[in-house]
Amino acid sequence: VPAREVGSPCWNTGIFAGLATQNPNVSQCWHGGTREVSGGQYLNNHNWVEYWDNVQQTWRFLDVATSSSSEDTWFCKKYQQGCDCSSNAGSAMQDHDILAPTWSVSGDESIHGGPIVDVGSSLRLSTGEAVSPLVWSPHLTSPLGLPLKDVGLRVVNRTDFYRCHGRTLSV
Repeated sequence: VPAREVGSPCWNTGIFAGLATQNPNVSQCWHGGTREVSGGQYLNNHNWVEYWDNVQQTWRFLDVATSSSSEDTWFCKKYQQGCDCSSNAGSAMQDHDILAPTWSVSGDESIHGGPIVDVGSSLRLSTGEAVSPLVWSPHLTSPLGLPLKDVGLRVVNRTDFYRCHGRTLSV
């Protein structure tokens, strides 16, 4: 069964809400903190699993307790053309993207469920600042010493799939 990790490096909640151009905490959230303080409150992220439903020809998500068979989760609530507007995932927007890693290069984005973004050159906040979805350790490097975000890491932007479509969110 094709499956992938998906998640938000920085939820659009609390002290991290809004655009980076208006809230410097958003940048700190994407970096897992400041040079002086990292982790803790700055890790306002969450990951879950999507799997390919061959019958429905779509990606579906799974992040529920093992005792439940519902897609009614804490981060999405009731799912109908996007998550509940008051949920964490329903509030997804620019600077609070929901991303899934991929091996694919740009191409048929309908299979992947969103645009493919090269992290090293294209993942930027509204301030223009380059960021990495590896918020828990943004300074990870390859064996050659290159930042992981600069060595071909690509993601599918799944924000529109989860974003609340019941009302308009500012972007």
